[in-house]
Amino acid sequence: MSVKETYLTVKQLAEIKGCTERYIQSCVNKGKIIAEVTIGQVGGNAGTHYSIPLSKLDEKVQLKYKRYLKKLQKEAEKQVQEQEIEEQQRKITADLTEREKEKAMFWRKLLKSWQSYRGKEADKEKADNEFIKVMNVQNEGMNLSRRTLYRKWNSFVMEGEAALADGRGKHSNHNRKMTKEIFDVFEYYYLNENKPSIKQCMRETELYFEGKEMEMPCYTTFKRSVQKIPKAIKMYFREREKVFIDKCAPYIKRMYEDLESNDIWVADNHTFDVMVEKEGKPVRVYLTAFMDVRSRKMTGWCVTDAPSSDATIYALKKGCEKFGVPKSIYTDNGREFLFHDLGGNGFRKKRKNGEELKLPSILDDLGIEFRTALPRNARGKGIERAFCTVKEHFSKLFESYTGGTILERPDRLKEMVKTRKGLPNIEEFIQYVDIYIEGWYNKQPHEGTGMKGKCPDEVFAENMITKRVLPKEKSDLMFMRYAKSNTGMLKVGKNGITLTFYGKQLQYWNEELWKEHFGQNVYVRYNPEDLNNVRIYDEQKRFLCIAALKEELSYTASKQEVKKQQQQNKNAIKEVANYKAKKEMEQKDALTMLLEKALKEESQNKPVIPKIAQPVFYSENQIKNTGDTTEVVALPNVAGGEGIDWTKGIERLKKVKELENNLF
Repeated sequence: MSVKETYLTVKQLAEIKGCTERYIQSCVNKGKIIAEVTIGQVGGNAGTHYSIPLSKLDEKVQLKYKRYLKKLQKEAEKQVQEQEIEEQQRKITADLTEREKEKAMFWRKLLKSWQSYRGKEADKEKADNEFIKVMNVQNEGMNLSRRTLYRKWNSFVMEGEAALADGRGKHSNHNRKMTKEIFDVFEYYYLNENKPSIKQCMRETELYFEGKEMEMPCYTTFKRSVQKIPKAIKMYFREREKVFIDKCAPYIKRMYEDLESNDIWVADNHTFDVMVEKEGKPVRVYLTAFMDVRSRKMTGWCVTDAPSSDATIYALKKGCEKFGVPKSIYTDNGREFLFHDLGGNGFRKKRKNGEELKLPSILDDLGIEFRTALPRNARGKGIERAFCTVKEHFSKLFESYTGGTILERPDRLKEMVKTRKGLPNIEEFIQYVDIYIEGWYNKQPHEGTGMKGKCPDEVFAENMITKRVLPKEKSDLMFMRYAKSNTGMLKVGKNGITLTFYGKQLQYWNEELWKEHFGQNVYVRYNPEDLNNVRIYDEQKRFLCIAALKEELSYTASKQEVKKQQQQNKNAIKEVANYKAKKEMEQKDALTMLLEKALKEESQNKPVIPKIAQPVFYSENQIKNTGDTTEVVALPNVAGGEGIDWTKGIERLKKVKELENNLF
């Protein structure tokens, strides 16, 4: 299907390129721009006309043409909108009395003069004061002030010329009250998450009642009605749900005094409002932290350039090793907390195929209860307030502070990101975080519920009744992760076990594993901090062996390296080949054993002689025309034999006999 060509005029192309029409005509005449030339004959179309195909222009000009069309479209829409507003103003102005029209015209002329006068002066405040003095002198008893001038201008901008009319003493406007029917429609459009203005909702209300001859109240009446809408309702419909929950929704106030240290840890992620340098590039970093609810003490944390499940496990491990194992943890519903190895998938436990992946979790092994908070419920965990403290007392101390919003962002940050000067290195920043949390945050007085002005370290120590200690020798094993496939298990292949980390395949080898369990499914556990070895378990979770990382040889590897790898492979194959030879048993050939058995059976058993049945002979008169009277045919003695018709059989015998005579 062919695409219709778009042609531009010389004027359009000149506007797009920002040059003169004469320059475009010159380029066409010189062959720099391809165009179709049409020469008019008479009338208004006489002369040379150029039609320039858009497809023959370069890509930059084509992109500018698209922007040009969008600009024209916006201008057309703006013009239509202005026409609609003018039409509405005309309708409103038509309802004014002559006195009100005169008053509106007076103020309109005055405001236009004011804007023209102050536009010529650099000092706007001085220009306003001079204009007010002149107006008060020219209009005796006017007593114009800056406040009145600004108020009239705002009314004119928001509501048009009709707002400039003086409505005092106008009794005909008393019937334009805000009826319940009008307000319900207006409120429906106003309570919208897009946050439309009062003026916009007034237009939509007028469109709704178009043709019903209902008189609309003025802008001020609608504005007063909006103020009567309950704040909670406005917040719910015009703000995000999270804003409503944080500012208006009732919440459960929890007690802290009945808790012990390590009863509950809460966890969450925090984005540092600091730009740091990593491998020559500016990046934002994140804090994954666990906090003891009773004492508000930061127990475990990890700083990375992206939240992840590994960061969660590392932070939990760090806290358990140093401060003991908690009874339960409380997190949000992020993917970095809801994963198999930690405590299960939560509401994500079902896979796409409907099957549930069941694997032992770290929290199950440690005896930790796992709970998740309601979505978008920051107050439920409490750690969000701690992150606000981190922002105020730590992040804002850095020159590379980014601010929480675009309005908070310092001007110097743009230059720092561009030149990389002044950005702390990510390794240095991690050290700063460790020092801040251990030496400052956990030691500052806290005024929270149940803290009584004490620091988190003191409250944690005072309320530590029982401490579940995690032995160091078991720590690495308890926090190992499961390598997963769709079924949770991996198959032992020709090169052992293959795992994929960040797009790179790593192979783990154990000769005994390959020999005994090749082709079988096994569970694999690994330590993210040390990928040199993995632990292998069978389907019943019984430990089998430890598989070591198998080195990959480069194509440029030396002969000695290749020979060493080949020898390892040969040894593994040889081990399999010697499997039978290692069995301590007398080896016998299968054929020899069969023949020996047959001879033995033959020698021990007497031959079985079958009973021979006596044949039945038929006399010669039963054979008709055989040609040989001496031949006797023996037929089997069958049931009912005497009643059988042997005619066809005898005929066939004759034919066979004749055939034999002809051949021999």
